[in-house]
Amino acid sequence: MEALMILAGAGALVAGWVWLVVATMRRSVSKMLLALFFAPLTLLLRGMGYPLGPRLLMLVGSLAMVAGGALLQQRHPDRVQELLAGHWLDEPGAAEDLRGTIMGQPFRPNRILWRGDDLVFEEGTGDRVRRSLTIRFGNARELLLESSVERLPSDEGLWPELVLQWHTGALSEPGLRRITDNYSLSLDFRGGQQGQTAGRIHLHLPTIHSTWLTGEIPPLTLPQWMTERSRSDTLVLQPRVEAAARSAQSVRPVPAWRELSLLAMLDEPELFSGSVVRLTTWSGRTHEGVLKQLSEDKRLVLALPRGADQVELHFHPLDIRQIEERITPR
Repeated sequence: MEALMILAGAGALVAGWVWLVVATMRRSVSKMLLALFFAPLTLLLRGMGYPLGPRLLMLVGSLAMVAGGALLQQRHPDRVQELLAGHWLDEPGAAEDLRGTIMGQPFRPNRILWRGDDLVFEEGTGDRVRRSLTIRFGNARELLLESSVERLPSDEGLWPELVLQWHTGALSEPGLRRITDNYSLSLDFRGGQQGQTAGRIHLHLPTIHSTWLTGEIPPLTLPQWMTERSRSDTLVLQPRVEAAARSAQSVRPVPAWRELSLLAMLDEPELFSGSVVRLTTWSGRTHEGVLKQLSEDKRLVLALPRGADQVELHFHPLDIRQIEERITPR
């Protein structure tokens, strides 16, 4: 809106200026030179014989530019400073599909990177950061070993914390806030080239923070510890997979699956504890592991092997589309 008013006003001013010069070409040389080089001054001159039409057009264009500039200064003071400093365009590399708000301010990150255990989204030019959102996985590293991170505001346990930074004025320090709970996060990762990953994020904070972020995450270089852990897991799992394949070829049991009742599992979870199950979510993801007892908040707990370790995934019943038990024929 503000940019449109400024552009339209500039166009009207230029059109009125040219119109005024053409209209005064047959008048005296002094009047024509005044119209050519100082046309806006003719708005203040009366009785000089200048036509009214082009002067009114220049007046309307000037008012539109002033109004648009005032709105831009009010809503985006940092952008005005960037324009006055000659930074007409944002730094290249902005993710076109990634958008949101931070404390009510529009947020279009143009720098996305891993910084240690932190996934950082920054908006700025050069070394200056206008707004940023940081997801800190320092206390929840194990979440990054899965292809997705799903969190609801009521979920308990170890989850990443959020750090918000936003613009508060040209002469004041940026706003800074740390969020540890009551937010929802859906973060999906997909493999890219070696040592890289891309993905998609949906993040929403409570209304009081006026903050959200959604869109595609471009390919990013993984932090060193994730690359080393991925290689380690591959080396540990490969011999086990090969041994399991050889054993399967010798015995040749063909596992079958039978669908279970989700309501029955919620009513009598002890009957199904220890079963090997295949769980499919409404988002289309499939997880296979050992079923454990229900958590305190009535979520299904699935244990999955991760190298020498074991990871437990918690699923809300409403997120489960189908659950099946593995049956190995004798």
